[in-house]
Amino acid sequence: MKIKQILNNNAVLVKKGTNELIVLANGVGFKKKIGQIIKAEDVDKIFVLDTHEMVEHFSYLLGKIPSQRVYMIKEIVDYAKKQYEMEINDYIYLTLVDHIEFALKRNQEGHYLKSPLAWQIKKFYKKEYEIGLYALEIIERNTGISFDEEEAVSIALHFVNIQTNRQDMDTTLVITEIVQDILNIVKYQHKLTLAENSIHYARFVTHLQYFAQRVVLHDLNEQEESDLYKQIKTLYPEAFHCVQSIKLYLFNKRAVLISKEEEVYLTLHVKRITQIKE
Repeated sequence: MKIKQILNNNAVLVKKGTNELIVLANGVGFKKKIGQIIKAEDVDKIFVLDTHEMVEHFSYLLGKIPSQRVYMIKEIVDYAKKQYEMEINDYIYLTLVDHIEFALKRNQEGHYLKSPLAWQIKKFYKKEYEIGLYALEIIERNTGISFDEEEAVSIALHFVNIQTNRQDMDTTLVITEIVQDILNIVKYQHKLTLAENSIHYARFVTHLQYFAQRVVLHDLNEQEESDLYKQIKTLYPEAFHCVQSIKLYLFNKRAVLISKEEEVYLTLHVKRITQIKE
């Protein structure tokens, strides 16, 4: 494997044949030069990602964060594999790195989210939720930052997403239509073309898929306005206005009224996905 780019002391981008890979090992990038050869037996982990865009995004993240973060996530993924015999591809490292970095940033800014999926995840995805709880222990041990159990739900969703989803074709078609309609509303309201190869787009679509599933099942409850709801409404007015259009569409077409918590989640996702363009 030939070094193509040094990301940090412990991670490098390499070429193996026509494939781009990311390798991780203590000191693997220290005092190394582009073009040097690295042996497979000298690395702790080789990341294989499906597309060049995913490799680029992961490379960017690894260049911006402490490499220990990836070892932290490796410990979480290894636990899932060993404890629950899960088959997990390397894409989850990318989504978890992205998610946890965003969660740590939110924590520093004092933004705490309550997941509208908490009850469903705890009841129907118990092993994934247990992985999420374990992840919180690892995060606290490595960063000194503690999260409440709501964050375990969000982490659990990444492990739910890699499992096979089984549902009837009619439901799948309705969910697909809702997701596409919401994406069209976002694109129209913000007058932009979404970056469909980005990790942020993938995360947004994943959230919309689960959201649309609850819309179809009418599994949405209304809550009172929280302080966070009022704060998000003030901080991100354009994204919030877009979510109000989504809310109206769902009420008119599906006769459902989404919760204030769901509005917060959607507003944050819309703000993030539209920032890519900006």
